[in-house]
Amino acid sequence: MKLHIDFRGNRKIALPDSADTERRKLSPPIPQGRIHLSHQLHEPLHMMFVEDLSEDFINHISGEHILLFVNYDVDAVCACRILQNLFRSESTLYTLVPVEGTQELVEAYKRFSDKVKYVVFINCGGSIDLVETLEPEPDVLMFVIDSHKPSDICNVYSRSQVRLLGKPDESENIPQFEDIFLDTDTEPESEEEEVNEEALKKRRERKLWEEKRNRVMFDYTQFSFCGRASSLVVFELIWNLGKDDLESLWWAIVGLTYQTVMGLIVEQKYACELQVLQLHLSRLTSISQNDVEANRSQFYRITAQKDLRLVLYRHWNVQASLRHTICSALKLKLWTVRSEKRLYQVLAEIGLPLKDSLQNFSSMDVTLRNEFFSMVETIANNHDLDELIYHSFTVSVCYGNNFFQASDYVYAMICLLEDTMKDKSRGSCFSNCIDSLSPTKYNLVLNGIEKCKKLFTSIVRLVQSMLDMKQIISAGPFLYFIINENTSDYSLYAHPMSLAMLARYALNACASQSNYRKHGSLPLIVSAPQSEENCIVLGIPPVTEYVPRNFFGKAFDQALETINTEPILSYFDSAAVRISIKDRPKFFDSLSTILS
Repeated sequence: MKLHIDFRGNRKIALPDSADTERRKLSPPIPQGRIHLSHQLHEPLHMMFVEDLSEDFINHISGEHILLFVNYDVDAVCACRILQNLFRSESTLYTLVPVEGTQELVEAYKRFSDKVKYVVFINCGGSIDLVETLEPEPDVLMFVIDSHKPSDICNVYSRSQVRLLGKPDESENIPQFEDIFLDTDTEPESEEEEVNEEALKKRRERKLWEEKRNRVMFDYTQFSFCGRASSLVVFELIWNLGKDDLESLWWAIVGLTYQTVMGLIVEQKYACELQVLQLHLSRLTSISQNDVEANRSQFYRITAQKDLRLVLYRHWNVQASLRHTICSALKLKLWTVRSEKRLYQVLAEIGLPLKDSLQNFSSMDVTLRNEFFSMVETIANNHDLDELIYHSFTVSVCYGNNFFQASDYVYAMICLLEDTMKDKSRGSCFSNCIDSLSPTKYNLVLNGIEKCKKLFTSIVRLVQSMLDMKQIISAGPFLYFIINENTSDYSLYAHPMSLAMLARYALNACASQSNYRKHGSLPLIVSAPQSEENCIVLGIPPVTEYVPRNFFGKAFDQALETINTEPILSYFDSAAVRISIKDRPKFFDSLSTILS
């Protein structure tokens, strides 16, 4: 299926038809070939990060035809939605192409890049050498907004064709130019030239420099991690242009919430961004209240408040939400034989009658609904459930008749984006997901929430089964489990986000079990079928890692190289890859050897 609509001021969308010691054994990627400063890379210390987005981004693209590549993740969709509104206001024509991995990006660029001089990448392209991979014409300018870190070093120092939008991430520790690249003037003499003392000295210096470069590049690339949400970068852009509103603020909030819900950032980083968003909320709420013509503000009522990290609880029942939230399920061990007794004890301490805990939250007595947060907060410390309390945002849409927490949107959008059952194309899923951000299409969000209830139910049932059957296996340096086609609901886990949700739940549950506790410091690899021939493999870091940094990206690359196999699809999250099912045993054996 391909939707290709062309009109100025609205979307033109093109949807593809398919769319420590152990770790230091990983070999670092080194820029290949000779690097000439004269035509490809920028002068030392001048990284190509664009901080003045209005001057160095908008002035370039305003009124032009833009080719817009967007990754299949919630933050990318939110950033894209904000950019769409900006493009409409700037009378900018754009072609929107969702892409899932590097191979799709290369193919799509060949199909849609004809006569296009400006290309924008959202959560894709930042961690690959765009000039080398896409081979664009010399006059093509590429703008990258990508939360995947580290950024490819050639993109960072690109002289003419690549611009990274936003400020450099301090935690990225980008190497100095002279530590990575050599000017042609400093290259050593060829072997045919006379070998004298000066030449030998230069060769020794070159060897020392290369050894240092290898160490620097290894330190820079060994871990992948998540930087600032792209939706926040784009929201900051439209704020500086004076074109922000409550609608775009909500999209930025959802993008940030996606990162914390998926465990991609630390709580401190989330809290810092939260404070800034609260200031924007106060400012925009005041403006909308004073603007009698701001009819759209009636669609959005956003509130910043303390809330419960209970999944979908406003749209489910309390018992189900407690059972399917990682924190409460782990602390109360709700998958064990005695779980019912513990759960009922907690409900009694909360003061919530059993019959009400089984009702949909919206059907509960209004007094219980209004006091539910304070009731849970009172007993949280007694059961080590303090993690359930956090600061978040809620929104009421369409004149206050429908309430959603930001995480409700995240879970709904994940399931809309990865709902490829019943022969749905990835393109139509992307279209539904981006449409769900419209306040008048909140029914799509409700639909996504219902799908996510089924996903959470499946996750808990599958994790219980794996623990009971001891199907989570230790391969030495990592744990792993494989979902096969005999597994119930296996098709729910054919894509990265839903599979990552399962992996996080499984690893946390595994680490809390006494018979698995010695493996609590190990990472986890999971695999699920995508078709009869292919499967997805995804790795997540240990639960003991405070900062969610992932070394599986480089491990996967080296394992594939060792078994002399090319990936079918390299996802933009480097810790996920699509390979042939027949290659999976060799791939796992290679990983075990590399990481041992």
